[in-house]
This record gives sequence, C-alpha cells and structure tokens, in this order.
Amino acid sequence: MWILLMYFFYIGLFYLVLPLLIVFQYFRSIKKKSYHARWKEYFGFYAGKHNQQVIWLHAASVGEVEAANVLINYFHDHYPYKILITTSTEPGYQRVCALQGDKVEHVYLPLDLPDAMARFYSHFQPRIAVIMETEIWPVLFIQCAEKSIPLFIVNARLSAKSVKSYLKLQFFLQRIFSDIKGVVVQTEDDALRYRQIGVNAEKITVSGNMKLDMAIPDATLQQAKKIKQGLFAQRLIFVVGSTHPGEDGAFLKVYQRLKQRFPTLLLVLVPRQPKRASDIIQLCRTEKLNIVSRTESRTCTADTDVYLVDTMGELKLMYALADCSFVAGSMVPIGGHNIFEPILLGVPVLFGPYMKNSELLAQQLLDVNGAMQCFNETDIEQNVALILSQPDKKALLVDAGRAFVEQNKGAVQRTIAVIDRFMP
Repeated sequence: MWILLMYFFYIGLFYLVLPLLIVFQYFRSIKKKSYHARWKEYFGFYAGKHNQQVIWLHAASVGEVEAANVLINYFHDHYPYKILITTSTEPGYQRVCALQGDKVEHVYLPLDLPDAMARFYSHFQPRIAVIMETEIWPVLFIQCAEKSIPLFIVNARLSAKSVKSYLKLQFFLQRIFSDIKGVVVQTEDDALRYRQIGVNAEKITVSGNMKLDMAIPDATLQQAKKIKQGLFAQRLIFVVGSTHPGEDGAFLKVYQRLKQRFPTLLLVLVPRQPKRASDIIQLCRTEKLNIVSRTESRTCTADTDVYLVDTMGELKLMYALADCSFVAGSMVPIGGHNIFEPILLGVPVLFGPYMKNSELLAQQLLDVNGAMQCFNETDIEQNVALILSQPDKKALLVDAGRAFVEQNKGAVQRTIAVIDRFMP
C-alpha cells in the first residue's frame, strides 16, 4: 500500500511543479527556432504523423547517443521495424541527426507524467523499449509494463554514490524494476549495485562497455587528414576534449610552458558545451594567447596558439588529427568522458583523477599501460612532453590501448543476445 502512496506522491510532486516546467520549456524554446516548434513533445503532444510499432531507444544526450550508435545500426540491419530515438537534450538530437540522418525518427522524451507518457505510448505504440545507461523513470517503467512492452536498460552503470540514495527507496524501486526484462550492465560492480537497489539477479547481464565497440569510419580519418593539411600544416597538435568550467585555464597554462619546448605546438580545445566559447576566448585574451575559432573558418597561422572548436559533434574528428589527447571532465569532479575514442583513432590518451563514470575500465587501461593519468598541471606537462618527444613511448601507449579495446569488445553482441529473446 505504501508503495502505491509513494508512487502517487512522486506524481503529485511532478504536477506541483508542472506550471514552472511549462514556462521553462516555452521560454527556452523561444531562443531556438528549431526547438520552438517541438517543446510540446515534452508533454506528449506531436505535430503530424509518425511511424508506429517502432523499436524505441532512449539516449539522454550526446554521450549516450554515441554509445548507442552501433546498437541502432544493428537494429537497422536485423529487424523489420522503424526506429524511434528519444533524447532529453537538443545536443543529443543534433548528434542523432549527425549519426543517423533520416534513417530514424526523433522526438524528445516526455516528462515522467502519466498523461504525457500515455500520449507518447499511444502515438508511437513501441514494440520494445531500450533505455541507455542510467535512466530510472517510474511512470515510464510502469506504463511500459501495463502495455506489455518489453523494457531493457543497457550499457547500464551505477555509481556507489547513487546506490546510497537509491537504497532509501529500495522497496519502491523493487516494484518499479519487477517487470523489466533485462538490465545489461557494464561491469560486475554495476551488477552488484543494481541487485542492491532491487533488480532480480536473474535479469542482470554483464556485457562490458558499448563504447569499445564503436567503429571509426574511413571518411572520418580522411576528413581529419584534410583538415590537418589545410588548417594545421607543420604543427604538433594537442587536443583537449570535452572541457568543463575550471579546466580550460589550467590547460592554457600547461600549453604556455610546453610551447617553450615545442615551438610548433597548437592547443585544440573542445568544450563540452560550445556556448562556453566566449568565456574561453576571454581566458585566452587574458593570457595573451592568439585564438582562432572553428566557426570563423580561418586558417591557423604560425603564431596561432589555440584552436577553439565551438561546434557540436566534431570531437572525434579533432581526436583523429591529434598527436596527443587529453579527455577532460576528469580534472574537475564531473566523472570523465569517453577515453576510448582517441585510442580507436590511434592517438595516445591522458585523463585526470576524476573518472567515476568509467572507473573500472580506466583502471584496467592504466594497468596495461594503455593510457596515462594526470593529477595536476605538472603531470599533464610532463606526460604530454614525454609523448611528443619519444615516438617509441607513444607507439607503445597506443598499441597497449588498442590491444585492450580489442580484448574487451563484444558488449553490443552480448546486449543483443538479451534483447533478441523478447523481440516480437
């Protein structure tokens, strides 16, 4: 009985803040014409007709979309159903467009309200539901069960910190998870944590991380080669990807010290959010560094210090032309980002101390000398200098990283093995 009360309490809170959410979504949409016509999707209202009887995959934002791409391609190749992708953010939608074009349909995931989710299910009538990584929405899960739609969480991970919070709701979550068909997790630690919060052990499968199964198109390598020849000829390239506030300034300082030793060095900064570009430009001016932005379409000159990638979806391309890379979001307590993209591209990778998003894989990679971890600016400077000055060390680092990826592939196939049993 009290589980039912908790469920209605959750819904009641959502409805209580609903007027604020409506106002927030509406005014957010005014700034962007492409988004303005679609803000009602968050409430389950859709313009025009869409495919029904779809395979539905939810990937919250850019990182989840990237990880899901190989799985989406498998669905295209092996199942007769149309594919619907939902995201929670506009950058996620943009990445869906870049990777899949018009091969899939996209709408924004509705708010977790009974009427909004009911309209979504009625409109699309999904045959199966696949949720990427860690998205737990009680109404979505319960309505999926009521409509007999097989539901899966895949590439799932759960931090120790999240478990502490979820344990307070263990019996409620146990009910939410009771009808789920499968939870496919990245590691044994994740499996243990999902069991702790109420998922039946028989429904949990350890698959590894789908990001290790990503394919790098030849076109990406060819495009990177052209960019390097056209923009960065005769330059050593240090790419820092997915930076967050508090990180860019540190890399500018490291760059200035490295430049004294490597005069042709160019720092390529790729902020996680391109809207931070103006802040980064101001930082460069304060440090008296010459900066060129990607959106300016200008060629870097010999005295250009920083190339700022203020666009979405080009990080992989930038890694492909790097001599050395650093995956940010790890020098501040964000939890790190995808450390395997550079490795798949044959580029040595460094990262910081905050790697909770892929803690086990990061440690395993370090154990086989497939990456370098840096704890401060001095570490970054010394390790980048080592890679740039010692080709043999660089080659060993790249080879070890690639060997690790090759040995740990297969997450998509293990995920498909779980889903296939329930595919209508």
